[in-house]
Amino acid sequence: MAVVARIATIIKRNAVMRDQLNTVNQAYWSQLVKHLREQPKYAANETLLQRDLADLLTEILAAQKVGQSAEDYLSGGPATVAIAMGKLVEQRSWWQTWDALVPLLVFTLGTILPSVILPAVPLQLLLVAVQYGLFILAMGLGRWLTQRFTIRGRLIGWLVIIVGLLAAMGIAARTVPAHGLVYLTRVGGSITLLVFAVIITGLAWWQNRQHPNAWLPAVLGSLWITTLLALLARFPATSGLMVTSAGNLLIGLGTLLGDASVLIIGWRIWQARQHKAEDA
Repeated sequence: MAVVARIATIIKRNAVMRDQLNTVNQAYWSQLVKHLREQPKYAANETLLQRDLADLLTEILAAQKVGQSAEDYLSGGPATVAIAMGKLVEQRSWWQTWDALVPLLVFTLGTILPSVILPAVPLQLLLVAVQYGLFILAMGLGRWLTQRFTIRGRLIGWLVIIVGLLAAMGIAARTVPAHGLVYLTRVGGSITLLVFAVIITGLAWWQNRQHPNAWLPAVLGSLWITTLLALLARFPATSGLMVTSAGNLLIGLGTLLGDASVLIIGWRIWQARQHKAEDA
């Protein structure tokens, strides 16, 4: 019953958006829906059809606002577009792609590892478990939103989830008792951090060979910057510097640079993916 209710809600939203189309676009839309229903991909999956129609309507309405017709925007007639959409392969399930690992690594590099750059600061396993639990809950809510709302709804939903996650993590940091303390010592900690960095780098290299323009390499800059800062805090020659105000400044700048590298490399990967999609 819940599935039927969700489909009914999407159908109602689609009807409202369809009524906002001009006469030419409505005629095009009617033919497009007719041809899409003839595609095997959609014939037995009304939920998938309605979700794809919702995304298309959102895009066509945006194009209509700038004076572009649906046919011009989609670069083809209804039959041609329907055949092309019917041939598109659905995304592989999240557990079948390494891309699902990227948000987890970004969270780890941005939240967990910076807290143990200095060897005198222990890793609080109970707090880490709570933080990962909150993160997984947030990602689950995000995936639920992605499957049920339009692009605008997804954006608003993700913003609410991110703000809620940050607030919950702040509360957890102040209230979770310090249990399960683990110190990443000078020797053991250095080896652990290096092994972790090498493993992730190897995975990124392997995945990029299997699937060019994969997302995993986007985290490598942040990974090695954080690792370098942690090693500097553990080497006898530089450990004294890292506990001074200059060291704190260096850690802060390094963290910002690492975050920026994720955005910059990720942007380049996204552009490469867009160009590949256009060429196809």
